[in-house]
Amino acid sequence: FLLCKLLLLLRAWRRTQSILRGASDAPLPDHLQVITDRCSRLIGVKRARILHSREVPVPITLGIANPIIVLPESLLEETDGDLLSSAIGHELVHVARRDYLWNLIFETIYLPLSFHPAAALVRRRIRQTRELCCDEIVAMKLLNAETYAHALMKLIGSAPLSPRLISDTTIGLNQSDILEVRIMSLLNSKNRKSHSPRIL
Repeated sequence: FLLCKLLLLLRAWRRTQSILRGASDAPLPDHLQVITDRCSRLIGVKRARILHSREVPVPITLGIANPIIVLPESLLEETDGDLLSSAIGHELVHVARRDYLWNLIFETIYLPLSFHPAAALVRRRIRQTRELCCDEIVAMKLLNAETYAHALMKLIGSAPLSPRLISDTTIGLNQSDILEVRIMSLLNSKNRKSHSPRIL
């Protein structure tokens, strides 16, 4: 059982590396570069490499020392500034929080415990909480909650689910399966007093 889980993780890793090798580092369109610079400044990320690929349905983040964000090629032609800010901003928050590193640590711990049903539940809750926290930070620093919620629905709703085999080795916008909870949390955020998102 553990060997099977390990092989699946290695397969996911190989798939992730294949996506990375096939991604293009051609310069971003001017309007997208302006949005990227603004998001980086507001979130406080000084260094993140932006690539684009046909193989990803939504933006994904990977890398520890040299973080990389891979955007779907369809976003390069997008003109909606709020949608682009939502997509790029969300991934930059993952970079700022070092979520890729933490995800690798959690996956390593999960591997020998994966036979236990409680481990899968904890793993799922970690992913969900991570996305809720990133959503809250984007809504605080980049866009108002309602605008971000609409952009999030459009981004995730128009894209197919990310392949299962890369979900363990990347961080993606739609990794958690709680879109409705995320939207309601954003829309209700104005009606509750919130402490620092780090607490969540």
